[in-house]
Amino acid sequence: MSLPTIHTVDPIALRYLMTETIFDVEDGMGSMIEGAAVEPMDVSVDHKPTPGLQFPYSGQNRRNYLFLTDEKQHEWMSGAAMDAFVKTLGALKLAVDDVAVVNLAKLASSPSVTDLAVFFNPRVVVNLGTSFVWPQQDGVTVFHTHAFDDLLVDTEKKQIFWTTIKRLLI
Repeated sequence: MSLPTIHTVDPIALRYLMTETIFDVEDGMGSMIEGAAVEPMDVSVDHKPTPGLQFPYSGQNRRNYLFLTDEKQHEWMSGAAMDAFVKTLGALKLAVDDVAVVNLAKLASSPSVTDLAVFFNPRVVVNLGTSFVWPQQDGVTVFHTHAFDDLLVDTEKKQIFWTTIKRLLI
């Protein structure tokens, strides 16, 4: 079985004004820790999926849109980020059941791309601020962006995210 090719989206090339109000959640958190070091995860790329492997995830993955987070303190995302995420999906005429959200920080070990690809069969992978590296594969579009909490406090990042995600998921 050959794995799909990834088409990486360049968010800098997609700067447009956001017209929908989707990030209007009051979080009261201030901002994320500035200057935090991010170390790449040890990601193995193999060609045989692990038999019987299961992943905890939010949603039902009905449209094969996989969102990866790295939230050590939260199950999937912070409350404010999850509220904004649900509103974003709603603005795209999607529901949480249309996607799968995997929190890599809550997994016992780093998954392989093959295991994630076989389990979720993603058409689109949205990497929300993780250091997980998803290599080129046929039929999979990958969007590397910031954690949702970072998007809530930065208008420019939010605009780039919104413009890109509209093109990927509609």
